[in-house]
Amino acid sequence: MNKSLRLMQFNLENFFLYLDKELPPTWPDISEDGWQALTHSQVKLKPLQKLKSIQSIINDQDPDIIIVCEVGGKESLENFNRLFLNNRYRAELIEGNSDRGIDVGYLIKNSLNLQFLLISHKERPLNFLYDHEKDGPKKSHYFSRDVAELRIFESDLSHSPLAIILGVHLKSKLDRDGVDPDGRHRRAAEVKTLMDIYKEVRKETLEKIPIIISGDFNGIANSHRMEAEFQPIYNDTQLKDVMEIKNVPEDERYTQVVFNSLGRAVPVQIDYFFVDERFSQIIQSAYIYRFKDEGGFEIPPPQSIEQRSSLPSDHYPVVCDLLFNNI
Repeated sequence: MNKSLRLMQFNLENFFLYLDKELPPTWPDISEDGWQALTHSQVKLKPLQKLKSIQSIINDQDPDIIIVCEVGGKESLENFNRLFLNNRYRAELIEGNSDRGIDVGYLIKNSLNLQFLLISHKERPLNFLYDHEKDGPKKSHYFSRDVAELRIFESDLSHSPLAIILGVHLKSKLDRDGVDPDGRHRRAAEVKTLMDIYKEVRKETLEKIPIIISGDFNGIANSHRMEAEFQPIYNDTQLKDVMEIKNVPEDERYTQVVFNSLGRAVPVQIDYFFVDERFSQIIQSAYIYRFKDEGGFEIPPPQSIEQRSSLPSDHYPVVCDLLFNNI
């Protein structure tokens, strides 16, 4: 028996959907000002047109499991599922450590004949302090958000999992306090601890099942242009980017367009699926989904911040098709 799963990883960018006023019957056609007026929250709602675009992407790609980042809690995810996805999915999210209220979670298709268990690692210490903190009372920092571990079971939870996903959103390059340029030291500590978790789970499962690490790494983690903080991924594991496994051309792998000091657009790959090379046979396909206009034509990469801000998100979704044989 074979089991196929389509996974999508998507940083939804400031995905807040706190609705505390009754929706009018014609809410899908409401103006943006009217839409924003449906909440008392000080945080702006995700724009209605962008929500409709994300709805279209999900309907078009029909993923079984969506690993989401930058979500404003389980309430936002549940509201989106109810209003835009006709409750076809279930929302799984444990609030993490973000000081912005942006979390890592999952949307899981209700029709899957599988069982799931979500585990949080938000209380896992990084064993890391900044230099100016080492003589103070603080013992350690924790993940900026979380490592959201989703265990997927063919039947009940007493059996070995079919696969495990470690959903991540690593430390950003923001350095508000001026103590960690580009957030590299904190992100390096998060990568090291993520690898510790990965190795522990691999040992627990006797290295017999695929463990997929997926999310927004906030840096270049592929083996060709890797930034230094991601070296632990390659030190003593056989993890590999699925884009490399499937030989996707490098110029097609970018998941975000950033702008340098001269304002020039620079495509970068910062969102990933990693899997142990020994399980590479389960990867059927892997690609970056490109946003489309109302006519169904691919929107060219943005050449300005204004163009990028008009897109559904500042990240492109990553899609990975898996096939499990003889389960």
